[in-house]
Amino acid sequence: MLIGLYGGTFDPVHYGHVHAAESVRKFLGLDTVRMVLNSQPVHKSASYAMTTHRWAMLETVCANNPGLIADDVEVRRGGRSYTVDTLSILRSEFPQAVLCWIVGEDSFATLTSWRGWENLLEDCNLIVIPRPGPTVSFSSQIAALCHKHERSGFDATSHGQIVRVNLSMREISSTQIRQRISLGQDIADLVDADVEQYIHRNELYKENATAKESSF
Repeated sequence: MLIGLYGGTFDPVHYGHVHAAESVRKFLGLDTVRMVLNSQPVHKSASYAMTTHRWAMLETVCANNPGLIADDVEVRRGGRSYTVDTLSILRSEFPQAVLCWIVGEDSFATLTSWRGWENLLEDCNLIVIPRPGPTVSFSSQIAALCHKHERSGFDATSHGQIVRVNLSMREISSTQIRQRISLGQDIADLVDADVEQYIHRNELYKENATAKESSF
């Protein structure tokens, strides 16, 4: 089984996330993509909506997109969200699967700052997707890692590969959505209709609304 893993705060989850996950799933022939909700992300500031709200929106989106599955492994574990720990857990949950961690170029460029980054490729393949905007530059360490592990083709039977996919991504950000909401502007073109209704029903991301994280 080929399982894609796409982590994020999803604050809120939007069409850009869905498009990226589905594009990679179809391009590489993945059986599914598990959308892994970050509880306490290490490389980002605190989220704006509580975990319960972000999880509810993610579940809704995945229910509307059969190729995607909402995964709360990091929320259940608690504490900071480290990719190396998440991969270890998922490796034990799906011992026969080939895991493919989907990451944007901008995040991939910071890989050497991740905890246990040297061991990530022991448990997965890294699927690097482009980000709209300026070209991302890589450090010499990242360049060396790519030289050793990057593949032009994808071997669906093994781990340890870095695969950069040339797919068009939608230029949408959660920040853009939150700003629109705070200004009373429409977001129907950016998020799933059920997510839009959930946001309005729960009055999320209103001006000065900086909800702190709660346990889930």
